[in-house]
Amino acid sequence: MSSAEFQPLSIEVEQGPAGPVLSAKGEIDTVTAPDLQLTVERTMPAAGAVLAVDLSGVTFLSSAGLSVLVQAHQKAEQVGCEVRIVTNSSTARVFQLTGLDSTLKLFGSLAEAHA
Repeated sequence: MSSAEFQPLSIEVEQGPAGPVLSAKGEIDTVTAPDLQLTVERTMPAAGAVLAVDLSGVTFLSSAGLSVLVQAHQKAEQVGCEVRIVTNSSTARVFQLTGLDSTLKLFGSLAEAHA
């Protein structure tokens, strides 16, 4: 398998203007979704803050990844914070096809998510 076929998941976290920014690059599938979930759980902010999840570098998003993001949205509602998801053309399509674009807060860029 060449590197063009599989892109391992890498996740970076930094502090943004309204809360943490989690940037994912590569593939989010059943193998890598637990890494995303653990990072989301560790970076979930307190009430009133925003967790920006930047998927602009994600090349593949499976149902396991979608599940992590739905759970993050639900947890954020419980603690009084907000999850904003930055998509690219391929990840945006997954959210549209599943109908999650009407439930989750999706943005076309990190700048839009911070606005």
